Amino acid sequence: MITYFMRRLIHLSQRGWLVASIVLLNGLNFFLLFSLESRFQALSGVPTFDTQNDLTSNRLLEQLPAYTGDARTAYLLFSAYDFLFPVLAGLTLAVLITLFLQLNTWKLPARLLAWGLPAFALLSILWDWLENIGLLASLVSDGQPFWIGWALLFKQLKLLWLILGSGSLTAAFALLMVNLVSRLGTQQLGAAHRR
Repeated sequence: MITYFMRRLIHLSQRGWLVASIVLLNGLNFFLLFSLESRFQALSGVPTFDTQNDLTSNRLLEQLPAYTGDARTAYLLFSAYDFLFPVLAGLTLAVLITLFLQLNTWKLPARLLAWGLPAFALLSILWDWLENIGLLASLVSDGQPFWIGWALLFKQLKLLWLILGSGSLTAAFALLMVNLVSRLGTQQLGAAHRR
């Protein structure tokens, strides 16, 4: 399974126009998500459960009454889009990690690619979907403890994976920059010795 995803990620990352398109679409992706969030917040007076990283079961239960009428409809629209949002966000993260590792000439990035590191960033999609299911079920069940616990568990896994994915992206980029500086320095030393 990881091999399948890695082949796709490598294919995407080797086409500059696709990488640029994915990054631009992800910018639009964030804009749409936060526009839907703003609409819900204007109607309810609270942010969506999904965007509250410090959400607790007590806070969810306190805010549940705000999810009625037009606010509920706005949340359902937000939630529907939030099943699409993580696909593009996770793909962007994984493609950029793949790209930065591929451009690096050192052995460690090649090993990380062989181990499928970028594909693990895609797990945040699954955690986000499972969180969404739990939040919707919490709403529909009027705050059943099982569904609240489910939602909060997968929210924490999603956040952990986003931290790990963002850290991997930052590390892959930093490693690439050090690699490029090293290559430039080696080229300049070689040119100086030839003179």
